[in-house]
Amino acid sequence: MTRILGVDFSGASDAGRKIWIAEGRQATHGALELDSCIAAIDLPGGGKAPSQAVPALSRHIAGLGPARVGCDFPFSLPRDLVKAPNWRSFALRYAADFADADTFRALMRSQQNKVEHKRATDLIAKTPFNSYNLRLYRQTWWGIAGLLRPLIARRLASVRPQQKIIAGRPVLLEVCAACTLKSIDLYPPYKGAAARHRRARQRILDGLIDRGVLMAPARRMRALLLDNEGGDALDAVIGAVATARADLMAAPDAFQRLEGRVYYEIG
Repeated sequence: MTRILGVDFSGASDAGRKIWIAEGRQATHGALELDSCIAAIDLPGGGKAPSQAVPALSRHIAGLGPARVGCDFPFSLPRDLVKAPNWRSFALRYAADFADADTFRALMRSQQNKVEHKRATDLIAKTPFNSYNLRLYRQTWWGIAGLLRPLIARRLASVRPQQKIIAGRPVLLEVCAACTLKSIDLYPPYKGAAARHRRARQRILDGLIDRGVLMAPARRMRALLLDNEGGDALDAVIGAVATARADLMAAPDAFQRLEGRVYYEIG
């Protein structure tokens, strides 16, 4: 698989401006070499609203051929909340069970007495929030209903570790930029417009280069990653690095077959 993508996802009303896609390839010595980093609004058929941006991203992924695509939204729920015999059935039924993002959050909270349960992989990776948390539930809904479901329904892509890889087609996996940065003790406050935030983004970018997991980007690319105040472009790159280094051949355990797994370690 030569194409490596990291997707910083969003389900916000202006998702097209907040979803960023970093794409590159793995060099012979193992580092990721970046080719591009763009917002979903700039994809063919993309737009500002999630109803435009997410389908555009789905179409883009479907046309990649053999590739790895890391996306930073929850691909599932805690095992006890997956009311389906397998993950594919859960994902295909998801939009019917939850008509929209607000319905998803309301039903989850009412059924769980407002307790926000985490998946086993969330506890291991130390993700900031659970799948239906106030700050994440829109990403979960748009990610599963709008991105994953159309791809797996037509076998245009596969999802690891829940599914077997389909030869010649993209494989999607869940990543988390915050988890990756925490795992290498490189997690300064970097989202914001202040000079200290830009310096923090520079520290993170240089840290990845120094670790040998990312090749130094071209000057224009570097400026884009540092100047993007929300940190979304940099998060996409961090996700791409984790995606490039993920072990997709490891057999899933009983929890991962339904809950999925966050691939966050970069060695």
